[in-house]
Formats: sequence, structure tokens, C-alpha cells
Amino acid sequence: MHRLSFTSRVVSRTVLSLAIFTSIGMAPGTCLAKKPAARPVRNWRDAPAIVDIQKEVDIVAIGDVHGDYERLIGLLKRVGIVPETPEAPDKVAWSGGETVLVCTGDLIDKGNRSLDVIACFRALRQKAADAGGAVYVTMGNHEAEFLADPEDDEKAEKFLDELDHAGIEPSDIASGNDRRGVGKFLLALPLAVRINDWFFAHACDTQGATLANLAREIEDSVNEDGFAADVLVGERGLLEARLKPIPWWERDGDSPKRSEARLRGYADALGIKHFVMGHQPGKAKFSDDSKRKAGEMVQKFDGLIFLIDVGMSSAINKSEGAALKIVSRNGTQSATRIGAHGDPTQLWSD
Repeated sequence: MHRLSFTSRVVSRTVLSLAIFTSIGMAPGTCLAKKPAARPVRNWRDAPAIVDIQKEVDIVAIGDVHGDYERLIGLLKRVGIVPETPEAPDKVAWSGGETVLVCTGDLIDKGNRSLDVIACFRALRQKAADAGGAVYVTMGNHEAEFLADPEDDEKAEKFLDELDHAGIEPSDIASGNDRRGVGKFLLALPLAVRINDWFFAHACDTQGATLANLAREIEDSVNEDGFAADVLVGERGLLEARLKPIPWWERDGDSPKRSEARLRGYADALGIKHFVMGHQPGKAKFSDDSKRKAGEMVQKFDGLIFLIDVGMSSAINKSEGAALKIVSRNGTQSATRIGAHGDPTQLWSD
């Protein structure tokens, strides 16, 4: 099966629309109501909106993988999560012990091995659980927007190409009915994870909600509007809020103290001390005039927020990858950047 090019599909759909209008006696240009997308059916008890863990554990966090299976495996070997390159993605082994691995979403698209990336994380989740560890992948905006509109060529063109070559219908994934179980995996991804006083999400803008209120709003909104819900992918959405033109926690004219106080208030509402977000690998400028270089992992406000998307996919290629390792020992914590190459760099310690 070969999927048509974007231009060919537009032409085909136009011809089909003209045929439909003619067959039902309507003039071209007459509006037909668009059939609403099916809303996902999700058991929020079995697949909670926000996973909440209270246990002293070491954490390894990585940002957007975007279909680059090779760099993902290389980085996981570098941080000791996997011992070697597996013969197949679903044969991957776990060597992380009781460590918790968190990925802040956007597994799919841009690169050309999204299905292998998903297979790897699914296998690691079971292998980690068997060893006393855990793997959590939070949903990214690319997953949410694909599930909301699985035929959106502009947003998920690379992933759609990959599905086409694998003989998988995008609508089957979005409904959770594909034969590989990819859809069930994506549909059940948490939207955020809190581990002690660390909060992980794709973009992290909670708009000052408490953890309970945020979880309730996600459930109600997704039940009503699906994964296109504004709380997820709106301009201030948990998966969509951006660092440009200014970081989402800032307002025009903010002083550094004011922007920090706003973000700290958001943290207090959640009962946390640290945000960890992916989503944005590019340049950024902050209210204190400091800057983040493209592909750089940084923290702001003495560890209040960490930006961990380093553009690791070769399709983006702002870096070859980096992970944030959070170590907790006897009530003290540290956070270290571990890159694909070179020595680890401590970013923060209490």
C-alpha cells in the first residue's frame, strides 16, 4: 500500500467531494457539517491523567525523541538504562535497577522510526517493572494532536508515512484498535507525572491549578473534547505552551522576581519544587536577559524549572541527545546532565 502525496490527496478529496455533492443534488460550495471526531474512551482509574509517586528513587528524564530510535538507544546505554543495542526494539533489556525513567513525550513524527521508539518504551516498561523500576512516558502535543485528528498530514506527515508502510490505518491507532496495540499505548499515556517534589510534563503550564483540580479538568475536558481539548493543546495548554516569544510563565514587562514568583506559585499549588519540561529545543530569552542556546539543557531559578528537550532527533539535530539524572540520597538531591558524549555536568544541587 502506498500513501498518496499531500497534493494528490487534496485533489482526490476535492474530486470525491464534488461527486458527493452531485450525487445528493447539492451545488458545490454548499456547506456540509463536519462529522465530529470520535472522543476517546479512557478509564481514568486504570490510566490516570496524572501519575503521582511518593518514593525516594533516582530518576532519569529525557525529552522529545521524535522517531530517532538509534539516538534513543545510544542515550539509554549512556545513562545505564539499557546494557546494549537490542536485536529488535521489543527485545530491549533493562539495566536500570530501581531507577524511574521518564520521557516527557513527543515520541512520534519528524524521524522515521516512531514505531520502533514506541515498541522500545513498551518493552522497557515491563522489563523495568520486573526489576523494581518504572518507565513513564507523558503524552506530547504530537501524540495528542495525532489522536485528535489522525489524518492531519501537516502535523504528523512522517508518522503517517511510517504507518502507511507498515500497513496500519491511522484511524485504527486513534481508536485503539490496531493489531500491534500502539493505539492502546498512546491513548493511555499520562499527561503528567509527579514524583515527590518533581513535576514532569511536555510543556508544564498548569496555569496555577492544584494537582487534583488539574487532573479533574483534564478528565472532564478530554471526555468532552477528546485530545484536542484546550487544557492540553491550547495556547496555554499543558502540552503546548511555549518559550517564545516569551516563556509561558512570564508576562510582558515582568521583572525577573515577578516571573519567578509566578512560577513558584504554580509549583506551590502542585505541591512540588521542580518542573521538568520538554517540547522546546530552540533558543529562548528570559526576563533576566539570560539566554538559552538551541539544544542546550538548562535550569532556571535555582532548579525551579528544567528544560530538557535538546532536539536529539537527527530530523531536528540540535544535539545528539542528553538526559537529566536526578539523584536522591538521605534527603538531599542533585540534577546532572548526561550527554551522548562527554563528561556529566551537574546543573543543580540542594
